[in-house]
Amino acid sequence: MCGILGAVDFENGTGKYSDALLKGLNSIAHRGPDGSRGITVYNSFLGHNRLSIIDLSSEADQPMKSVNSDAYIIYNGEIYNYSELRADLKNIKLRTRSDTEVLLEGYLNYGTDFFRKLRGIYAFAIFDFRGQHRVILGRDPSGVKPLYIYSSKNYHIFGSEIKALKAALKSELKVNEDVLKTFLNLGYCPEPYTIYKEISCLEPGYFAEIEKDIFRKSEIIKYDFEKKNTYTIDENTERVEAKLRKAVERNLTADVEVAVALSGGIDSSLIYYYANSINNNIRGLTVRSDDEEYNEAEIAKIYSGTVNGNLDFVDIDSGLNLETLEKIFLNFDQPYADSSAINVYFLTRATGKITKVLIGGDGGDELFNGYPSQTWLTYIYRYGNSRFMNRTGKLLMDSGLKLMNSNGRRTLKRFSDLWNDRPEEILYDWHSWFPRKTEYHNGSPFLFNTDTGVELYNSVFRKDMPPEFSNRVVFDYFRKQMLSDYLRKTDMMSMLNGVEYRVPFLDEDLTDFSLKIPFKQKSSLKVPKKILRSIHGKIYPPETGKAAKRGFTIPLDNSLNKDEFGFVKESLIKNGNITHQYIKKDYIEYLFEGLKNRNSVSNDISRAGIYQRILMLYSLSIWHERK
Repeated sequence: MCGILGAVDFENGTGKYSDALLKGLNSIAHRGPDGSRGITVYNSFLGHNRLSIIDLSSEADQPMKSVNSDAYIIYNGEIYNYSELRADLKNIKLRTRSDTEVLLEGYLNYGTDFFRKLRGIYAFAIFDFRGQHRVILGRDPSGVKPLYIYSSKNYHIFGSEIKALKAALKSELKVNEDVLKTFLNLGYCPEPYTIYKEISCLEPGYFAEIEKDIFRKSEIIKYDFEKKNTYTIDENTERVEAKLRKAVERNLTADVEVAVALSGGIDSSLIYYYANSINNNIRGLTVRSDDEEYNEAEIAKIYSGTVNGNLDFVDIDSGLNLETLEKIFLNFDQPYADSSAINVYFLTRATGKITKVLIGGDGGDELFNGYPSQTWLTYIYRYGNSRFMNRTGKLLMDSGLKLMNSNGRRTLKRFSDLWNDRPEEILYDWHSWFPRKTEYHNGSPFLFNTDTGVELYNSVFRKDMPPEFSNRVVFDYFRKQMLSDYLRKTDMMSMLNGVEYRVPFLDEDLTDFSLKIPFKQKSSLKVPKKILRSIHGKIYPPETGKAAKRGFTIPLDNSLNKDEFGFVKESLIKNGNITHQYIKKDYIEYLFEGLKNRNSVSNDISRAGIYQRILMLYSLSIWHERK
């Protein structure tokens, strides 16, 4: 893993931007603490910060020039099958043992078709100066590694983080108001959009060819969310086992120690099992907490004992304060407010003292229906769109609201709010931390038309969206929430601490196969993630596979000291704060009052929901002040 920054100006060259580009490269030095270099070649700037994982020698430093052609590469990521691909280059002179050189020489000798052979996580820029100068950008099919782009006429800048581009662009950037409004519902900015109109993301699984007056994109790998196989559930389970083992084996490729982030969940424990079966020296890292609600030490001991594996506990000295909170969320370079980023930050900070590479279970839920809501939403869609059930179901829900406790009421209220939604609204409303149907004093707390978010959200990857609703649910969780929220969180937090975070479940072959498994084989109303639970049950004691999914929230008023939390409150309430342009000021005061006096707020919002909304508003506020 590394940080890259590149630029090309086909008309005037990048000389006049050199100082700004070097400043931008330095702003992402945390992504590559093992070395940094920026050079100018012809009309281009090539910058790279290195985190050494494969071929630790200086020969593998970047920017890297081909020994055989006039071409260079800057690259962030890992190509796990580079040794196999290297065999295809046996007649070509290579000077390193790196995956970087294999990627560069593979392109130079086989063209862009070579990219389809890659198995890994990557974002790269190849500068091809043979004849007509051109730049090739590429990004892995799941979007694990980010790649941001600014394009204007014949001037293009691209890099691993928005902050790296901004150094040379700050005066030219304008806020995308539609994205900002969408953030105020979701808590993140959906790719390929960013908070800036002029900066976008290269879509996952695409490569872009940039020449003078030309910018064209083509697919590397296209996942099919519609086509389903005809295997039985047992046959699909057997194939998943084989592909998951292969994926884990690939993810263990490194010249440094690799550890597994072992939680109490099914996904990470399966990765831990396969990793141990391949390398019995693999280390599991488990967060140990004094809070029993989040302490997974005991179940991790069962996992390690079952496979006779190594296990270390990471005691997170969170020490959360306002300075750290702002550091975490400002690092995203645009409004972002998933509070679990705080936990990932402290986990990877602790991991960085032990190893450079951490493997996690991300992607298992999205591919195998690990969220109960993935199945519930298909029922809401089916019955909510039936005229009779629409009326009857809504009446039953509204009656039930009066009979249930607070937690049950909140869940049923969310379902009730979705019941009359159009199909294109259901998923957006479900994913919103700050739902557009929020009621406040018989009105809305929003000072803008919240349909804006629905329209923008549904424009994301519209041409790839499958028509059948259950397939659309899988597509939505994978291509929208996981991409723009969860993968950005793990990348930005791990790289802030100089740690590479790998995700075997998003292996190209495993992902492609998993998307073809029929929806009903993956989950039922009572049992999510049926296939992975079945595999898990063959390995570990039965009770370990029955735990409910755990989320993570951060109680801001308890984690920050009184003065710091008071500062958050005062900054959001003071006149002129950016949030008052979009949210009624008295609603913001209402949220803070709800932390002091639970009876002062509606039972439709939980305490965690209050924290999350305050965090969303504060994230917007500090981004706006320092953008």
